[in-house]
Amino acid sequence: MNAPLSIAERLARADAFAAEHGLAWTPLRRQVYEHVLAAQKPIGAYDLLAALEPQRGRVPPTTVYRALDFLVEHGLIHRIESKNAFFACCEIGQPHEGQFLICESCGDTVEIPGADLAKKLSESEPAHGFEVHHQVVELSGICGHCKTHPGRG
Repeated sequence: MNAPLSIAERLARADAFAAEHGLAWTPLRRQVYEHVLAAQKPIGAYDLLAALEPQRGRVPPTTVYRALDFLVEHGLIHRIESKNAFFACCEIGQPHEGQFLICESCGDTVEIPGADLAKKLSESEPAHGFEVHHQVVELSGICGHCKTHPGRG
């Protein structure tokens, strides 16, 4: 199994992706993405505002929300619906549906592959031809670490 990429490596991939696709990769969008990466857990918009303040001063919430919308639209981050928060995508530039394991104890979040899940759901008999346009599956529970080390999450 490959070692996880560092934040610097993931930022470099995002820089290359933005350049390759002609995206308006502004310093603010890059900083928001960097903070989402650094959080390593779902992070809310107001936590991002607080994280940006030492670098940029006071930033209007609408500005951060626009940056988040851009990052979601271009597949750099996912919105974790149940937390109203954002999480860095494991495979930027690769169209896929999001499936997440979210620890209720420590908040650790992992994106897992599952390209066949939307297809299986839409092809199941009760779906009656329903066509899935967007899918986010969030499974909450206790991660392996918290399960074996209760109270240390």
